[in-house]
Amino acid sequence: MKNRLFCIMMILASLPGFHSNVFAQSKTKVYVSVLHQIRLMSPKTGGSFLNASSPKFFALVLLSPDCPMSVNYTKTLNGLQQQFGDTLQVMGILPGMTYEDSTILGFAKEYGLRFPLYVDKKMHLSRKLQGEVTPEVFLLDADGQLVYHGAIDNWLAGIGQKRQKPNEHYLLDAINQSLLGQTVSIPYVKAQGCILNDY
Repeated sequence: MKNRLFCIMMILASLPGFHSNVFAQSKTKVYVSVLHQIRLMSPKTGGSFLNASSPKFFALVLLSPDCPMSVNYTKTLNGLQQQFGDTLQVMGILPGMTYEDSTILGFAKEYGLRFPLYVDKKMHLSRKLQGEVTPEVFLLDADGQLVYHGAIDNWLAGIGQKRQKPNEHYLLDAINQSLLGQTVSIPYVKAQGCILNDY
């Protein structure tokens, strides 16, 4: 479907009373009821809205270039994009107006990001998603149904605390289970990270 992700963004924006426990229900359906648009800018293309091909799933990840925990996950996110390239599109969402385009492009170049970055300047999308921290991921299928929300894995044990390596891979498990047509066994895990700045 053309501009599928653009439609998903507008769908999310239009849902009245959208709140976090909706995301914890793996069978929640999202219906088309477009009331307004969410503007997202790409520092690379200048585009106003997310625009992509139509893989089966989208992983929208709230990120901050100066958040160490966001930086720590760039390798993991790159790996997931490479592993599931035909069925998954990772998209980095940077909330607020803190970062100049040059900073964002520098962040992408320094860590060799294999996925696009978009700026949610007025935080409309971040608030609709009920995002709290960076990094935080929202996995949606091609129909706009959210199947997982929260932490990428359990590498972060808390603020400033990391395990040597994760032993629970929440996002990876959610992707694999969804691709097999299974219900995601753990649809929500609270994310640890840097609190979103409201500017």
